[in-house]
Amino acid sequence: MLRSLSILFPPLLLAAFFNLPFVAVGTPLQGEASYQRVSPRQPPPSGNSTLQVCAPLLTKLGPPVVITPFDFAFREAANNAWNLYNTLYSPTCIIHPQRAEDVQRVMEAIYQAGGVKYAVQAGGHSAMREWDTTDDGVLISFADMTNVSYDATRDTISLQPGVRWGEAIAYLEPFGVAPLGGRLGDVGTGLLLGGGLSYLSARHGFSVDALVEADVVLVDGRLVTANATNEYADLFKALKGGASRFGIVTRYEVKAIHVGTNEEKMMVGGSVIFDNSTTEDLLRATANYVNNVEDPNTSLLVIIGATLDNNTVSPVNVITFFYNGTSLPEGFANPYHEFLSLPYLASAVGSYSFAEANSVLGSGGDKGSGQAFGASAFGSAEWDIGQGLASNEEESFERYMKAYRAFNGFLEKVKGTVRPTPTGTPTPPAFPYPPPHFPIFPTWPAPPMPYPPPPPPPPTGAPGPSAPVPKPTTSTILPPGPQPTWVPPPYPTSSFPPPTSTSKPGSGTPTTHQRRQGPKTSTSTSKTYPPGPTYSFPASPTWSFPTYPSPTGPIPTYTYPTPSTTPRPLPPVPISFIDDPSADGVAAALLAFTPVLKSQIEASRKAGGNVIDPPLTSYALVQFHVTMPEWLGIMPRRVVEARKEVLKELSASAGLPLYMNECDAEQNVFATYGQYEFLKQVYKKYDPTGINMRFMKGPPGL
Repeated sequence: MLRSLSILFPPLLLAAFFNLPFVAVGTPLQGEASYQRVSPRQPPPSGNSTLQVCAPLLTKLGPPVVITPFDFAFREAANNAWNLYNTLYSPTCIIHPQRAEDVQRVMEAIYQAGGVKYAVQAGGHSAMREWDTTDDGVLISFADMTNVSYDATRDTISLQPGVRWGEAIAYLEPFGVAPLGGRLGDVGTGLLLGGGLSYLSARHGFSVDALVEADVVLVDGRLVTANATNEYADLFKALKGGASRFGIVTRYEVKAIHVGTNEEKMMVGGSVIFDNSTTEDLLRATANYVNNVEDPNTSLLVIIGATLDNNTVSPVNVITFFYNGTSLPEGFANPYHEFLSLPYLASAVGSYSFAEANSVLGSGGDKGSGQAFGASAFGSAEWDIGQGLASNEEESFERYMKAYRAFNGFLEKVKGTVRPTPTGTPTPPAFPYPPPHFPIFPTWPAPPMPYPPPPPPPPTGAPGPSAPVPKPTTSTILPPGPQPTWVPPPYPTSSFPPPTSTSKPGSGTPTTHQRRQGPKTSTSTSKTYPPGPTYSFPASPTWSFPTYPSPTGPIPTYTYPTPSTTPRPLPPVPISFIDDPSADGVAAALLAFTPVLKSQIEASRKAGGNVIDPPLTSYALVQFHVTMPEWLGIMPRRVVEARKEVLKELSASAGLPLYMNECDAEQNVFATYGQYEFLKQVYKKYDPTGINMRFMKGPPGL
């Protein structure tokens, strides 16, 4: 009965009428009495305002745009986030906009309802809980808006919000241009709104400094175009670091950076791996780099990391650097000479194209683990001494060593015994899939593209064995011949013959598809063949069968469907929500240092500035990154407490801004910005009722 009703009425209206709960597959329910209980998600109350928003949207925009929990695609869309914790929520409906007008209708409906919970997901690469998803709310996912274009006349690149940097760089590579994006291919355009760092930042500024204009849907549903010179110039500047608080961007237009094609190796650098005996030397080299390097052609990422397995901590240190040029300066003029003079375990230093450089660290798209970030900023010795934070250079460097000691203490507190692998033989992945033990780890050698290449085409030689042909229901005997050259995908409950020719070329025996067409007249004699057997093909949601041509037409050349090139992980281990102090540890952790040079800040100001507005001094952005085991759906209390201790020890140098894209959800990054007061004024102007802050999880402080 409900099935027939669902055809006549929108599913959400049925849910509202029958007060049905939306409980997604995999949503944690209460455990056994002997375990700590995890409360199930409660169903929305009668007259829930989110349903009142989603139901009319389903009618206006249609099922392809509005996905409900009754749709097969709902769980896949809800699980699209990189952070495991952000896949455990269940929105009331998911919107897949096809154009900016769809976003307008959604925000207009939310605004007219007085506000309901909502979230926006571009690349879905946030480590902050609920910043790119929502529970019992409206999730706007830009998975279908992924267009990229290059305007040679304006020398700008247009990006829709759903595209990822790896896709954009790969598409634009033949033109020899690229956007100022991120350093991992799987990260999306949301990076721009948080500032953004790239391998070209020292010369061109933060990634968002290349923004020329943006189409923005405001909280009340209005669509405006903001740039540096029109009436929305204040909004334009607020977008440059204001994260998700100032509207939903549906189009970015950014400056094109001329980086050359893959054949033009315009960068030199790579990754170098060290053991932990070099940690203090690496940290000192990093501090000296911040204190002394002024070359705008440089970029550097230093990682002090460790993986944890079976109560064992395995430390590993990695630097990744790229110099914008065909060779490194010689001698002490080489900005990386301190790093390269240290003993190392492995090195992949050489000449790279820009696209190749952006794939050295992999795509960063390994999903299935809980993630947590934390941010800090360490000033140069000049800044710390000038601000009275240190009396000399050595005292300034002590901040790095204090962070390292806190990091080591964290590892000792959180290591635990990883649960054994489930019994049985898992289905092998379609492509090699490295376990996410280390969140940022170089690949050797650097792949030419951000993503794995497509699989090789099917062999052209003799095909393999095919499924047996069912016995005909009539006395007609199928003529002998070679094995068929195309086999439909097997189905678990049915077997059927391949729809291809079963006769040798040039023979007088009719082909299978000719017999299905009825009698055929030969050029020499007329002969009528009895009708062949009739086969019923089961319906398939993913494959379509070819249309057979007329008997006189050419025999088609069948091609295999192209499989997805996305790496497929092994079947996931069942997720646990039990806080077991004796077993729950972390999978990996790292401290990452990204120097921000004076030249980057000067380039930013020359481009019009942003609300981050750092003081004109070099400093290091510090990221504390924790990756949890795949099977653990919560962060154990001891890990939570140990993280807080590390973040307390990672105190930032006063007067320096934190990096929004690497922060903890509770850190007030806006308050560290140089343009914080301006930011608050602009927010009050464009969202006077505070819809965004009240109904959307995101950065605090406005």
